[in-house]
Amino acid sequence: MKWIVLFSLCFSIFGDSLKIFKSPLNFNSSITINNERGLVSSGDIFYRNGNFIYSLKLPSDQIIASDKKNIYVQDNDFNQVMIYKNDNSFFLQDLLNNAYKTENFPCPDNCFKIKPDDNSSFKEALISRKDQSIDWIRVLDVKDERILIKFENFKVESSNITYVIPNNYEIINND
Repeated sequence: MKWIVLFSLCFSIFGDSLKIFKSPLNFNSSITINNERGLVSSGDIFYRNGNFIYSLKLPSDQIIASDKKNIYVQDNDFNQVMIYKNDNSFFLQDLLNNAYKTENFPCPDNCFKIKPDDNSSFKEALISRKDQSIDWIRVLDVKDERILIKFENFKVESSNITYVIPNNYEIINND
């Protein structure tokens, strides 16, 4: 559960009259999330039109997925799937949907500073892009924790993604 909260903080930002990402934004990437104390998580993310599947490798064997209605947290150690209502609190969903105003920010690549609103789960955010690839996202959350999300092997994709709950897993609904 603590990973959901941390990941929610790590995934809620972006946009303005100048759209930073082409729409729809569809990609696959390996990501690593660090805070000031070190590694938080790493894995592979598959993102399509606001839906995603994040397959964690560290710190535990989990899958976090979303569709328009729900967020699914699949815990492979306990053979269970927790289902939450998708309220778009997952940081990257908001970020990649161009939901916030931005301004250019000087850096070696193409950087944008995000202008959060009163309902944001962060105080500051900075995104670095190389061509149409995301290089990294740096965030200061509402608890003043600094978070860095590094993207590697970023590839634009057009294939569909669908999360399917495994047949033998216990389902826990958390409305």
